[in-house]
Amino acid sequence: MGKNTTSNPEVKKARADWDINLTWTTTFCNLCVEQIQARNRTKGVGFSTKGWSNLVTKFCNQIGQNYDKNQLKSRWDVLKGDWRVWEQLRNLDTGLGWDAVKGTIVAPDYWWDLKLKELPKAKQFREKSPQNLEQLDIMFRDVAATGVADRIEIQFLEENFNSEASSSYE
Repeated sequence: MGKNTTSNPEVKKARADWDINLTWTTTFCNLCVEQIQARNRTKGVGFSTKGWSNLVTKFCNQIGQNYDKNQLKSRWDVLKGDWRVWEQLRNLDTGLGWDAVKGTIVAPDYWWDLKLKELPKAKQFREKSPQNLEQLDIMFRDVAATGVADRIEIQFLEENFNSEASSSYE
C-alpha cells in the first residue's frame, strides 16, 4: 500500500470531516489501540507500514468513507496535540478539584484565565475532558512529550538542592 492510497483506490477520496459523525473518532482511536497492541507501531509514535495499512483498511470499512493514510495521520496529530494540552492542564498544577461527572478540572476563573493565555487550545477542556481519554492515554502516554516530566524533574532538583543547601549551613 502506497503512502496516499486508500482502502479502495478506485473510489474518490472523501474530504476528512470528523464532525459528521462523532463516533468516527472513537472508531479511529479503538483501531489505533488495536494496532498498538498488535505491535504494529514503530519506535517513534507512528505505525509500521503494516499498521497503517491495517488502520486505513479497517477504518474505511467500518465508517464507509474512503480516507487515506495522510488523513488518518492528520487526525492522529490533532488528537496527540489535544492530549498534550489536556496532560499539561491536568498535571502541572496541584490543589485543583475534579468533577467526576463531567470529567473536568475544577478551578477558579483566574486559574482558567491564566491557563488559557498559556494554552489557548485548552478552552475546549474547560467544560469537558477529551473524548476517548483511555484510548488516547494508550496511544500517546509513553511516546508524546508533554513537558510535564521536565517540570517535575526541575521542581524535584530545586527542592533537593534547596533542602541540602539549607541543611549544610545549620
